[in-house]
Amino acid sequence: MDDFQQVTNLWRSTDGMSQLESAEELGRFLTRNPNCSILAEENGQLLGAILCGHDGRRGYMYHAAVSALARGRGVGRTMVDYCIGQLRDLKIQRVTLFTLDDNCPAKEFWKHLGFRQRHDITQFAFDIKEFS
Repeated sequence: MDDFQQVTNLWRSTDGMSQLESAEELGRFLTRNPNCSILAEENGQLLGAILCGHDGRRGYMYHAAVSALARGRGVGRTMVDYCIGQLRDLKIQRVTLFTLDDNCPAKEFWKHLGFRQRHDITQFAFDIKEFS
């Protein structure tokens, strides 16, 4: 997990990313979903990252981020294309992602790539805490 600190720093600098995984959680995710996620680097500098995985039926992308200096250079599109290609190879037919309602730049990015915003569903979440 050599890149963990760089990735965490990128995510922290990205609006709307408040809940970040620990190194252990990230390791479990990557082990469970080998070759689906991607880091974009240039000359040793991290340009972007996407966590990508699946449940055997549907694919999911999490924490898609491109550094401010690399935006507009096709880095995001290239990473998304990679993730979709990996999911396609696994016979996954749909990919879903979540973004905050007020993250207009992200919403425009995803729409530009052909993703459609769903208005027919409501998301619910439940925090599972450790019990002693």
